[in-house]
Amino acid sequence: MNHYPHHIGDFNNATRHLTFVERALYRELLDLYYDTEKPLNSDTEKLARRVLANTPELRAVLDVVLEEFFVRTPEGWINARCEREIEKYRAQAEQASRAGKASAAARRAGKGKGSTTAKAAAPVVEDGGLQQETTPVERPLNDRATNQNQNQNQNHICSSNNRHADDAVVPASHGEWMRVFDEAFGVEVDPASLQHRQKFVPLAKGWIDAGVSVGQMRDAVAKARSEAKEGIAYLPSYVDRVLASMSAGAAVVAAAQAGESFATKDYGTKVVVL
Repeated sequence: MNHYPHHIGDFNNATRHLTFVERALYRELLDLYYDTEKPLNSDTEKLARRVLANTPELRAVLDVVLEEFFVRTPEGWINARCEREIEKYRAQAEQASRAGKASAAARRAGKGKGSTTAKAAAPVVEDGGLQQETTPVERPLNDRATNQNQNQNQNHICSSNNRHADDAVVPASHGEWMRVFDEAFGVEVDPASLQHRQKFVPLAKGWIDAGVSVGQMRDAVAKARSEAKEGIAYLPSYVDRVLASMSAGAAVVAAAQAGESFATKDYGTKVVVL
């Protein structure tokens, strides 16, 4: 594990009675435990060398900390909290791995379909009579102008033509959304990082509740990147606002076409067509 959650309140409550040296050595043992993802060596001589407890005084401190916070077993010194966190980390990593493999398989399938249909597609005629071919990879960055009118006639966010095999996929967990942002948009979200999860998971929960698809997210990301006047500090938060504005805009158009009043549930905007 490169990261592990350090709950300051829990740690302080459990170690407030310790000396400064005892607390420091306890943190060394925790770091070693999470780094190796296994119980600490039951051979205290070897363990002392790993945590630099190389004086008789530090060896005595090591014995005190081990006896209080760890349980000696045939496998080594075990800490129950560490075992739970490692198990949780491995489960998240396995989930992310499965989602990544599924996404990769979907992209390969999409590329296969694209290669068989690209030859039959008509070229795009640009101003000046020049012809350009478009590919599924290029379209998310170039479709804003060509699909502007289509966007106004849809009641949902994603209005572009089918570009990827997984556009219709609706991720059902924040782990799946983490994989989408990593592989599709180059934004890495570490599931083992508490800071990353605190920023990303509430956003992902909103997308899951709203039933946002991968294709809709691609449209929103393309719109965000094309309209941003300066660098985007954190793409998930920025694109969440773009999704909200696109959703509200689509709802307004739908109400206008129906010729009736409309009040959006999420944004409190009321449009009255006279």
